[in-house]
Amino acid sequence: MKNEIVYSDIDLFENIEGSDVEKLLFCIKSFKRVFKKDELIYLEEDNISYVGIVLSGSVHMLKNDIWGNSSLFTFFGPGELFGESFAVQKDISSSVIFKAGEDTTVLFLSASNIIHTCPNGCSFHAQIATNLFHLLGIKNRKFIDKIDILSKGSIREKLLAYISQLSQEQHSKYVHSPLSRVSLADYLSVNRSAMIRELSKMRDEGLIDFDKDTFIVKEGNHGKEN
Repeated sequence: MKNEIVYSDIDLFENIEGSDVEKLLFCIKSFKRVFKKDELIYLEEDNISYVGIVLSGSVHMLKNDIWGNSSLFTFFGPGELFGESFAVQKDISSSVIFKAGEDTTVLFLSASNIIHTCPNGCSFHAQIATNLFHLLGIKNRKFIDKIDILSKGSIREKLLAYISQLSQEQHSKYVHSPLSRVSLADYLSVNRSAMIRELSKMRDEGLIDFDKDTFIVKEGNHGKEN
């Protein structure tokens, strides 16, 4: 199991003193749980009343169609929240599946205890509610980024959009991808073999290089394939 992210690096706890975080976690009835790779966290139609924070590993959000085909809608890494969009609604049933993309540790927080005023009047309780709604806005931007990727017309354009977004997020030309080749093809909604061929072409043309889950962005023409 990978090392867990420290609480001070979790955006949900921003502007909350370290000494207050443990008090907060007790106040809002938090608990940790470890999941093995591919273990289900939430199923479709499950009632989601807890916000999840990935402490280590990754969580994949999947969507099934009426024929039972599953597609990877988005993913969450250490420090990121999942399930909060459902947990803050009156109808808290999920319409998606959450599962562990690898061995993963999750911290669960009671959504109702975050949203509603603390009877003890804790100042840090009000801060976490503010942080939660700020992060909901950031999550919407992540979904917009996914729509931008899927709107591209070719496999190359989708790959370049994906790598570009990761590069901007990580502020580096050496980009770590949290997705395996199988999961990446699913995320981009493309054929895996065709995607791998395209990656090889892009490397041969000097656009990128890659080693396992790392991409190296190179200078040059990043346009459409010929």
